[in-house]
Amino acid sequence: MKHYDYVEWLLYKNKALSVDKLEEMENHLYNCDICMEIFLSLIDKEEIEVADVAIPEDFTNKVMNKISEIKVANIQAKNIQKKKSNFGFQFGTYVAVASVTIILSLSGFFTNFVDAVPRITSSIQVVEKRPNFIANVSNSIVNSTSSFLYSIENNQRIKEER
Repeated sequence: MKHYDYVEWLLYKNKALSVDKLEEMENHLYNCDICMEIFLSLIDKEEIEVADVAIPEDFTNKVMNKISEIKVANIQAKNIQKKKSNFGFQFGTYVAVASVTIILSLSGFFTNFVDAVPRITSSIQVVEKRPNFIANVSNSIVNSTSSFLYSIENNQRIKEER
């Protein structure tokens, strides 16, 4: 990026350059902080006094109020636009769902589905009694223990009889 020197900015300030050159330098000021500092250093007290007379004291307040009004108006416009787009999206969803329902109804899907439910329920077999594997294991342990104790008792009787 080409920077302009103090003399060039002084010529710019006094409008002693061609219109094309003035425009080029002005566009450069928007992008270059270094050149902006040089240009601002050329502003003297007389120019500040002239600007004070030309610009009213409440200028800043008026500009800030206008900015606030513009922001509020933009927010309101976005909210209205958002509400419109939400309505369109919801309406589109309802139309799509209604279309699918109509197509399925015309094709007989729901009728076939209602007819299929009794067939499905009749094919389901309900098992009323299920085997209890835990109880079976417990019974076998009890039976084994009982037979073991019975065998011990029988062995003791046989020994006593002898």
